[in-house]
Amino acid sequence: MAALKVLLLLCLATLVATTCFAQVAQEAEINPHPLLFVSKTTSNDDIVLGSSVEVVVTVTNYGQSPAFDVQISDLLDDGSLQSKSIAYLPYSASETLRYTVTPTALGNYAVSVAEVTYNVEQGNPATSRKALSNLIREGEAYYYGEGVDDESFRGVISVLTRDRYDRLHARYIKESTAYIFLGAIPALFPYVLYRVKQSEVDALLRQRKASK
Repeated sequence: MAALKVLLLLCLATLVATTCFAQVAQEAEINPHPLLFVSKTTSNDDIVLGSSVEVVVTVTNYGQSPAFDVQISDLLDDGSLQSKSIAYLPYSASETLRYTVTPTALGNYAVSVAEVTYNVEQGNPATSRKALSNLIREGEAYYYGEGVDDESFRGVISVLTRDRYDRLHARYIKESTAYIFLGAIPALFPYVLYRVKQSEVDALLRQRKASK
């Protein structure tokens, strides 16, 4: 069901992110240089044709020293480039590149990996480093496992007709409602049992009072 799938995806994404951050933190402890972590997300995984979706690229410095001459570059499906320049990114600081795209065709709209370049020493290209972002919907790919061809959704936004979009989300709503209802039954069972027992006790007390 959709709600259960979302819950599992969130748990899995949290686990993956925690592992990545732990590795980044461990590397930062032994590496005195800047260490940039790049995250890429979209506001929606599927949209109606003609609608816009926001793409967010976040760069965080987990290193022990600042990064200089930081350049965020994100190549779009139509060949255009979204970019942002940051002269100085200190330790634990973040910078974000935000933009919107409006796919013009049904099917899959490819969202590529964002690239970040930076210098360890200010103005010194010889100390240049590179960092890459994740592909969008990687958490979904991890959820399905290796037995599923994730090329159909990994790294893409699904562009749908209005009818297909409505039917898809109507199904999600029904499945989510059913999941919540089924999940509420075991959650409420102890309370219902308590009320039944309480009613039995009240009935016995009334009988005893009536017999006196």
